[in-house]
Amino acid sequence: MTNFTQRLLLFIIGLPLLFFLIIYFQRYSHIGWIVLVAGVTFLATYESLELFAPGFRAGRRHLVPIAAALLPLAALVHPEIYPGQEAVLITLSVSLVLLLTIELTVWNPESPESYLKHSLGITASLLYPGLLMIYPMRFIEFEYAVPAILLFLLLNFANDTFAYLFGLAFGRYSIRIVPVSPKKTLIGYIGGIIGSLLAGVSFYLIYPALFAFNLYFQLPFFLLIALLADIGDLVESAFKRGMAIKDSGKLMPGRGGILDSTDSLLFSAPFFYYIGIILLN
Repeated sequence: MTNFTQRLLLFIIGLPLLFFLIIYFQRYSHIGWIVLVAGVTFLATYESLELFAPGFRAGRRHLVPIAAALLPLAALVHPEIYPGQEAVLITLSVSLVLLLTIELTVWNPESPESYLKHSLGITASLLYPGLLMIYPMRFIEFEYAVPAILLFLLLNFANDTFAYLFGLAFGRYSIRIVPVSPKKTLIGYIGGIIGSLLAGVSFYLIYPALFAFNLYFQLPFFLLIALLADIGDLVESAFKRGMAIKDSGKLMPGRGGILDSTDSLLFSAPFFYYIGIILLN
C-alpha cells in the first residue's frame, strides 16, 4: 500500500471519527476531547522520550508520559479551587523533581553521563509535547468550544494535506528551501498556506457566529496558524535528523508516529488560544 493510499484511508476513516468524538461528547463536558488530548499527550511523550533520551530504562519509561499527560489535565482545575496556570506549574515542578530524583536512585558510576542524558530527555519530554498540549485542552474554555476546536484542527489538517498534495503534484518543478527537511518544497509550503486560508474562509462562511470580527481580521490569523504549523513540523524534523530517524513511531499509517501527526499542532496551539481569545467568541 502506497503512502498516498495510507494517508487517504486515514483521512477518510480517521477524520470523521475524530469529529464525531469531539461533537458527540460535548454534551458530557467535552470528555471526548479531554480524553483525546490526554491520550495523545501520553503517546507523543513516549515517542519524544525516545528522541531525547534513547535507551531510557524501560522499567520507568511509562512514568514520564504519565506525568506529561497530567499537565493538560491540570489545566482543567477550576479557578475557584486553584488557578489553572498555577496547577500546571505545580504539576510540572513536582513531576520534574520526582522523576529526576528517581533517576538518582539508579546512578551508574560506570556511565555517569547517562544521568545527564536521561535528565535532559525527561525535561525536554515534559515540555515537548507535555506543556504545549495544555493549550488544545484549554480550547474548551471558548464560548463556542466545539467550533473553535474544529477550526483549529481544520486549519492544521488543511495545511498538511494541501502541502502534501501540492508537493506531490508540482514538487519536481519547485525549489527546496529548507535544509533540515530537503523533501519539502516551496510549492508545498505555498499549497499548505492556501489550504489553511481556504479552510478558514470556508469555516467563516459556514459558522460566522464563532468569529468576533469580520473576515479581513481573520485572514492574518489563519495565515499565522499555517506558518506556525510549518515551523512545528520543521522543528520535529530537526529533532529526528539529530537522531538519524525518519519517523517518531509507527502508530499512524502513512504518517509515522503520533508526534509526527501532532508536531504542527504543538506550535500553533498556544497562538490559536491566546489570539483566539480576542478574535473568537
